[in-house]
Amino acid sequence: MADLVIPKAILDDIIAHAKELTPYECCGLLAGNNGVVSKLYRIKNIVAMEGAQNLSSFDSAKAAHLERLSPEERAEIAFVMDMQDFSSAKKDMRNNGLDLQVVYHSHPHDPARPSITDIKIATDYEEIWPKINLPIPTYLLISLMHSTPDVRCYRIQSGQVTPVVFEIR
Repeated sequence: MADLVIPKAILDDIIAHAKELTPYECCGLLAGNNGVVSKLYRIKNIVAMEGAQNLSSFDSAKAAHLERLSPEERAEIAFVMDMQDFSSAKKDMRNNGLDLQVVYHSHPHDPARPSITDIKIATDYEEIWPKINLPIPTYLLISLMHSTPDVRCYRIQSGQVTPVVFEIR
């Protein structure tokens, strides 16, 4: 029995999002109820954007650092979710009685498994999710390193990575 159910149309949209943003990583949220995903929220990856310093929700020191990097170097940083998009998604979930189920992002050139950075960020966020009234999500990764996208899900808790079985419907 799968812990998570993702509609094929939503999975197709995630893969399309990953391909559109290559060489950068895409990121977003999946919401639903009782392990069944019903809504996708694409979240801007501000690392991938030119002029990141113009975003008010972005720390100026981080923005200055990003500006000094080449697009290739920026792509290596992974992703930073735009907080305005994230807040809008969270509000929409609340208004529609949905729960955060999944945080997704792509690995354009790497396998669909959490990087050391992914594990560190997920572990740091374990304390944050409850404070912002969200459950600890499952993490979905899409790898585009081969011609067929590879999609996998994981639980990341206390620095431990555990595969999550999911079903596509």
